[in-house]
Formats: sequence, structure tokens, C-alpha cells
Amino acid sequence: MTGLVERTGFTVGDAYAAGWTRRRLYGAGVQRPFRGVRTIGAELDDHRARCIAYHARDRPGDVFSHHSAAVLHGFPLRSSVLPDDIHVAAFAPGKPPQMRGVIGHELRAAGHRVVVVDGLRVVAAEDAWAQLSADLPLVDLIVIGDWLITGDEPHSHVASPWTRDDLERAVRHHGRRPGIRLLRQALDSVRYGSLSLQETRLRLELVGAGLPEPALNHHVYDRGMRIAMVDLAYPERRLAIEYLGDHHRTDTAVYREDIDRRERLRAAGWDVVFLTADDLRPPIPRAVLTVRRAYHRSRPE
Repeated sequence: MTGLVERTGFTVGDAYAAGWTRRRLYGAGVQRPFRGVRTIGAELDDHRARCIAYHARDRPGDVFSHHSAAVLHGFPLRSSVLPDDIHVAAFAPGKPPQMRGVIGHELRAAGHRVVVVDGLRVVAAEDAWAQLSADLPLVDLIVIGDWLITGDEPHSHVASPWTRDDLERAVRHHGRRPGIRLLRQALDSVRYGSLSLQETRLRLELVGAGLPEPALNHHVYDRGMRIAMVDLAYPERRLAIEYLGDHHRTDTAVYREDIDRRERLRAAGWDVVFLTADDLRPPIPRAVLTVRRAYHRSRPE
């Protein structure tokens, strides 16, 4: 085993050089995720783990792209859009790999940036976002765009490494790719401030139903002191909208803080609407009706 990294992958050539026999290479417990690559004990159901295993090939010019780049950058992707195969690209005139378990892409070097993520060569996040426009629906592209320019800054006060300028650059440089019209439409709807996929979905549902665009992760002050940060808000009507994921129900501390925050807001004269995943179910999300009623019963300041 000396010199071989079993979980992250090693090549057949490396195994022979380390003294392995052919029988051992094909023996029980040895995984064969890709031609010429072996792993032992790797979690190959995980897309990131498959990318790491493929990296053992150390093929010059290979770069992870599309869905695989999205996973490696940490995009908020729905599990249903994750493919079993990994996406690997090569820049022309280089040729992409052709093998089982890999979707190959030939890219033009112009307009793409390549970065290193956890030791892997990956197309830049904004380029991966643009590449996904050929496969993902509009809402998913907006969710990712919100996530890219917001990061967790509303909580951490640390700015995201990506900006709206990065997304605009990607749209300009990918102007002839399939899905570019959808990508431009997504860019028009991307907003800073959303901290979750569901917050973005809720915002889009409200705006699509004709309600004004809400403020995102809005800080509420009372007598000069900050009393809450609410997911979505109509400050001029003192209306706060909170999306509660399952952890708000299962985590006792979070559950109690939700109640305390609601009481602080109500004491400051705010109306508070709590919503869950059930309220966002199609075809007509109940959330829209609930927020519309609260909006119309409120009074502008």
C-alpha cells in the first residue's frame, strides 16, 4: 500500500509500481470507478468523491466543468439534477476524455477562467453557472446566482468571493452558448441577500404573484437596537416573513429563538408570518395567499 492514497484514488500504473499484482488489482474490496483508476473504501455515491478519484489520472489539461464544477464550488443544487457521471472538459485543441462514468466537453479557452478547489482544477464558479444554463430551469439559475453574490455575508459579515460583475462577465463571454437567453433572464432576477434556496423561491413566488419585491434578510431596529434579522420583509408595512426549515422544528434552541424573535417583532409593532416547505408546494403555493392577506391587512407607515 505504500505511496498509494486508497480513498482518494490511485492509478493502475501506480499500483504496479508499488508491487501490486493483477489479481490484487481486481480483488474484492478494490473499487474501479474509472478506467485505469482504483480506490478502496471511497464513498463513490458522492459526486465530489468521484471527482477526487478521477483526479488520480492526473491528465494534463483536464478541468472539471458543468455539474461537477457546481458540486465542487458548493452550489445549492437540488439532488434530482445531479448526474451519476462526472463532467470533465478539455480546452481546444485538446480532446476531452471518453470513458464510462465521464461526460466529456471540449471548450474554447477564451472566456473561461480556471481555478483550483481543494487541489482540483475547476472552471470558475461564474463559468459553471453559465454552463448550467443549458440544463437547469430558470428558478435554479436564479437560486445559484443569489447564492454566488450573497454567500453568508448577512450572518458572517464576510463578503462573498463572487460579485454581480463576475456573473455579468460570464453572460458576456458565454453569449453564444445554448441557454444564453435563460441565463440573461436569470441575471435580471438575481438579488443580493438570500441565504437559502427556499428564500429565493419564496421571493420569486411573491413577485410573480404581483406583490412588491421584499427586502432580504432585513435588519429590524427598535429604539436604536437591532432586535432581529428577518428572511424577507416589507419594512414600510412592518411585515416580516420567516421561512422555517425542518431544523427550526427539530432544534430546540432554534425553535425557542424563533418564538422569542416573533415576540420581539410583535412588541415593536411588526406583523410576523411563519412559512414552511408545505406553504411553497405547487401548483398555487399557499405562501402567496398567506403573505398577500398579511400585506393587505397591514398599513403603510
